[in-house]
Parts: sequence; structure tokens; C-alpha cells
Amino acid sequence: MKLGKFVRIEYTGTLDNGEIFDSTDPKVLESATGPVTIILGAGHVIKGMEKALLEMKMGESRELDISVDDGFGKRDSKKIKLYKLRDFLKEKIRPYPGMRVTLDGKMATVKSVSSGRIVVDFNHLLAGRSLKYKIKLIEEVIDEMAQLKELLSFHFGEEVQFKVEADVLELTDVPDYFQERLKDELATYTNFKNIRFLVSKGEDDEKHD
Repeated sequence: MKLGKFVRIEYTGTLDNGEIFDSTDPKVLESATGPVTIILGAGHVIKGMEKALLEMKMGESRELDISVDDGFGKRDSKKIKLYKLRDFLKEKIRPYPGMRVTLDGKMATVKSVSSGRIVVDFNHLLAGRSLKYKIKLIEEVIDEMAQLKELLSFHFGEEVQFKVEADVLELTDVPDYFQERLKDELATYTNFKNIRFLVSKGEDDEKHD
């Protein structure tokens, strides 16, 4: 396979002790919804998985041992930040240890809450862990509209609606922090170059040239 291709894959990821932490198979993980479509080269999967997919043929399956460097990386002490409790309360969030939160567009974990100070860890939950994956390369997605639907589904599930009029793609309710990344992916990997971001419920439209 080549960089820039849309490919549909299925996978199951486990830790060294056999614990399953992610899967596309509903028989393995109840919350799974089936195979997913990714773009090779867009950072949709970890490096170790992408390296393997680039070497694989359609229909091929592999079992992978993923090193820390090719997985979610080493733990970085610089990604542990200190916040004030009032920063959370003004957003109507009452933090507790273990809580998963989105701050500045990034997922993080609340590590401790004490004396009005909140320690938040922006390291991935699996940072510093070696991993095992079973993956299968199912097919390439070639149809333009199918690529668009699969890309939006990968990032947002069913939350984002879209409409194509003339050469303009209108997307509704894309989070502000994600708009530039989505615009870049569409411009780089698809033929949708003119993007217009909208918000529902009668709010003002937001346009990005």
C-alpha cells in the first residue's frame, strides 16, 4: 500500500498480559462498531501499525509486537501540568482523580485534586507500554463520497453532518479545535478543497477560506 490511501482495516490490541485495550470487533469488545477506515500517512494509527500496513497486501492479516517508540511513545514528565480548581469550576467541571477531560483540544487524565490544585497528565494512557496487535487489511476505499463519509465517521462518529453544493463542502458542528486539522486532511487527501464550517441551531455560520 501507499501513503495517502484510504484503507478499511480491523484490529485488536492487547497488552503484554493479554488484556484487550482496543478492538474493532464487537465480539471482542462490546463497544466496537466494526472495521474502520483510515488514511495511511495521516497519523490515524500508531507508527508500528502503519509501518505494517504499508507492507501488506489486500486481505492479508498479521500479528504485531509494537515497541514503545512505535506505539504511544515514552512517558514525558513535561506533559504533566498543574491547573487551578477554579479553571475547572468555571467550565462547570468538578474534577476527580482518574477523570478524563479535554483541555485545549487534547485529552488528559486528572491525576490528583488537592488544595485547589489539579494535576493533569496529557500522556496517552498507554504511553510507555509495549503492545501487541492483530490486524487485517480488508480493502481500499476509492469512491470519493465514501472516503468523505468514512473520514468523518473516523473522527466524529455520526455527530457531524455534511452537504456538498457545487464545489463547496459544508460541515456542521465540527469542534473549533479540530477544524484546521480536518481542513488539512481534506485538502491533502481528497478533492474537497473548499470547506465551510457551520454550526446548528441558528447560530452564525463560520467560514474558513
